[in-house]
Amino acid sequence: MTFKYVEKDTVIHKLHPMTKALLLLAALMLALIFTYDYSIIPLLIVLAFELIIWKIAGIEFWRVAIVIKVLLGIFLFFIIVQGFLYRGGVTPLFAIGHFKLWEKDIGEFTLEGLLYGIFISAKILVVVIAAIIFVMTTSITKMSALAHSLRLPYSFSFTLLAGLRFAPLIFKSFSDIKDAQKLRAFDIDRMNIIVRAFKAYVPILTPLILNLLRRGMELQISIESRGYGATKNPTQLEELQVRLWDYITFIIIIVVFASSVYVNYTIAPSLYSSFLQSLRSLLGG
Repeated sequence: MTFKYVEKDTVIHKLHPMTKALLLLAALMLALIFTYDYSIIPLLIVLAFELIIWKIAGIEFWRVAIVIKVLLGIFLFFIIVQGFLYRGGVTPLFAIGHFKLWEKDIGEFTLEGLLYGIFISAKILVVVIAAIIFVMTTSITKMSALAHSLRLPYSFSFTLLAGLRFAPLIFKSFSDIKDAQKLRAFDIDRMNIIVRAFKAYVPILTPLILNLLRRGMELQISIESRGYGATKNPTQLEELQVRLWDYITFIIIIVVFASSVYVNYTIAPSLYSSFLQSLRSLLGG
């Protein structure tokens, strides 16, 4: 199962959608402005804050198992690539050969490249966790009301929300089709990477695409039968209200993210440099 809204009676679920959207927006901004490897220190502060919110919201990790598996693969890719290609790498951990490219030996896996790969992974993780918190604690009706309050075009908000609603169904359909093919002795999990890339996914993607087209036609008929687009100012099923906890959470988010920016430009460079020198000394010794 992929991540989708889970109805629970927690403080995070009751927050105004704009408050949780602020968390996501702040995470995106930090991912853009933090570009140096020492920025991993303030990112860890933000990550710890997001995990606290995750815990309060009561989100189970098994609900995002597919996302976690994909992220692990992406993180491993970035760590390997940066480990070998990072131009600032001067402390080799191991080598598979010696290949010069623009004065950089790309055959050496360096400590600095490893840490930079971890830094990039942390940036992605901060944004993804904020997105998961927003999606899994905010109902579609509240998202629709938020889009309406922001004066977004109705067609745009409907398309976005429909995508969020049907994304979990795509993953479920993919899993169901794959299980059905296993019953026919077509198990892609037992195939090697080469065979899987060329012939494994055709018998799965073909019925999946046809199923999505059928669902799209059914959705079109459904919304037209309900008078979609008949009025320019449709009413909302749920009215949003700003409560005390929204103000408190808003202030906490601002303080945490402002503190992370302050740490990034004051304490983080020297602290990271000391940490890096300690690792180099340890490896050199």
